[in-house]
Amino acid sequence: MSQLMEYIKIAWLSIRNNKGRSFLTMVGIIIGISSVILIVAIGNGVKTSVLDGINGMFAGQLYIMAWEENESGEYIWFTPEDVEAVRDKVDNVKAVMPVASQYGVTANWKRDYTTWITASSPDYLHAMPEPILHGRYFSWEEYEDGSPVCVILEESAINLFGSADVVGESIEVTIGDAVVDLRIIGVRAKSDNAVKTLMYYYDEVEIEMPITTMDNLTGWGMGEEFDNFLVIAETPEHSSQVAQDCIQLMEARKDVRGQHVITTDEFASATKQINDIINYITIFISLVAAISLVVGGIGVMNIMLVSVTERTCEIGIRKALGARTGSIMIQFLAEAAMITLLGGVLGMLLGWGGAAVICKIASLLLGMDIVAYINVGTVFGVAAFSSVVGIFFGIYPAKKAANLSPIEALRHE
Repeated sequence: MSQLMEYIKIAWLSIRNNKGRSFLTMVGIIIGISSVILIVAIGNGVKTSVLDGINGMFAGQLYIMAWEENESGEYIWFTPEDVEAVRDKVDNVKAVMPVASQYGVTANWKRDYTTWITASSPDYLHAMPEPILHGRYFSWEEYEDGSPVCVILEESAINLFGSADVVGESIEVTIGDAVVDLRIIGVRAKSDNAVKTLMYYYDEVEIEMPITTMDNLTGWGMGEEFDNFLVIAETPEHSSQVAQDCIQLMEARKDVRGQHVITTDEFASATKQINDIINYITIFISLVAAISLVVGGIGVMNIMLVSVTERTCEIGIRKALGARTGSIMIQFLAEAAMITLLGGVLGMLLGWGGAAVICKIASLLLGMDIVAYINVGTVFGVAAFSSVVGIFFGIYPAKKAANLSPIEALRHE
């Protein structure tokens, strides 16, 4: 142990006596390590922010779909009775509902507004993370009666009326050839989910209404037959089992067991795919950035060769006094490892600081809470890797120093 400390001490003295040269040697290592740390920390921060945002919108949600015909060539349609069957027979279901969307036009005293209409049941309240800011959501009684009521988004209310508190106001909505006055009974709060804001284009006016009201207006029968419906599990952990149970139930009800014509689209699967994509991108860019470590390692090899040349006489004296070949080799390997380790530490500090600054700027620009993050294992892994680079590229200079002939070394000037 004391001998190892002596090697480290000699290596440190050599680095200190050649500060400028040692620092320039470290630059390649610093750039490589800082690039890897920066990319990994930013990647982790973006991934966490995006996944939190997506989970905040779609946690536990899945669509049950029938996109294909059965073996008899008949197209499969779901009905309100199927929705009730899921509600009654599938465990861990929080809400289940048909969902239909349609563009329309809303008018006020100034002009017409493009309107995105979402028609569903009162269970749709659970599908949206934003709370009701004013008023209430439409009730089951209003749903059964097909009452001309709606819930409007906060931004839409401001567009139409200049105020968010518009409960009791009426809006004129045109859907297809139908024109109807809808009474606003609730206002949904503006979304504070930055991911949702980035993913979705918000129309001038957005409203939610009973699907039965939509059918009364248009006669399209969207609430009577539909090719998919939305299910919300009690927790995201239950979503896979709920999806499996729903498919089995619908296959039994439609008599299509084993035909694989009823499928599911889980948001949990989409979240996993996004997570994998971000991880792959981060790993790929990190590997590209790590190429600079190879360049830095070559720089370490070059400077160690110069050091061997400069210290040839010293090596000859040590070997003449009985120093073993292995001792000489370890001395130079220790110096190479120390140079890269110091460069790695500086690179980690620089990378972490740069990641924190970039994430802060991105948070302000995108309105997202992005926090640079890197786990302890990665930090130690990067530090160890930087030392390994130094040892690997220091082997040749160290072997060259260790194999010098004492007589030839002492003659060197």
